[in-house]
Amino acid sequence: MSALIGLPEILFEIANRLQLRAPTEAGLAELPPSELEVLRLVTLFPGCGITFLTDRTKMRQANTSSTVRSLVERGLVTKIPGDLDKRAVRLYPTSQASRDLDALRQVWLGRLLSAFTAAGLTEPEQTRMLGDLQALLAAL
Repeated sequence: MSALIGLPEILFEIANRLQLRAPTEAGLAELPPSELEVLRLVTLFPGCGITFLTDRTKMRQANTSSTVRSLVERGLVTKIPGDLDKRAVRLYPTSQASRDLDALRQVWLGRLLSAFTAAGLTEPEQTRMLGDLQALLAAL
């Protein structure tokens, strides 16, 4: 256990370093992290609503609504009124959002692959690490 004491900080630093310049490289420089996270969730769960996003991001509902409004104004998300309750909305990414996030994911992947090479990790080690991380994520 004591060998893993620094793991949370290492994971935080990895995430921070991946995100530091990646949005700029992918053309999403103007998006604050909260908008990037909401946009990511809308692309993963098309048709989701504000309550879903609020639950997943742990943001206040007013902040989530404001974030969605900004993404709509940027042309990255579309809102469709709910079938039963017209005040409720379903959210969908625009094709531009999907392209931008695919570019961002490619930037992150490229940075990770470069880091793996610099760290001397072989392809089988990288594959094993991916499986381990997927198992960890599933357990959380």
